[in-house]
Amino acid sequence: MTDERTTLLQARISEGDARQVDHDLDTLGLKNRSEAVREGLRLLHRQAVRHELSRQYTEYYGNAQAPVSDISAHGAEIAAETMTPAEDE
Repeated sequence: MTDERTTLLQARISEGDARQVDHDLDTLGLKNRSEAVREGLRLLHRQAVRHELSRQYTEYYGNAQAPVSDISAHGAEIAAETMTPAEDE
């Protein structure tokens, strides 16, 4: 057991959502609803970290568009030609 202090978080959810959580527990092999909530909080934290990184990136670089390399531009031309149906079809 860890020495880390814990706190209680509660949320009211619909009966349908509770049934879905119970189904997801089985699907994901989680032991109980508390484990499901902890997993959800880990996902929430991961999303928040990515969002913050995106915000910092935009703050630093602004809305600047990355330049397209010659190779990428040529590949886009080839793709466009390949996907355009021939006139005799």
